[in-house]
Amino acid sequence: MAEKLNFTVDLEDGVFVARCIELDITTDGLTKAEAVENLKEALNCYFANPDERLDRRLLGAEDEDDAR
Repeated sequence: MAEKLNFTVDLEDGVFVARCIELDITTDGLTKAEAVENLKEALNCYFANPDERLDRRLLGAEDEDDAR
């Protein structure tokens, strides 16, 4: 089952900025279409190796516990 992700595209300082709201991933482009395509590519990279992301998050949680 595919999960829906919401995104916005805004013009900021002459550049289109695309943001995936749920994942806090941001890309940009010279056109709106380019910004959206760049966001799709970034999301593909994000989902390409979920095990590695999970390991990083778990390591981050361990680091936080060590700081206490």
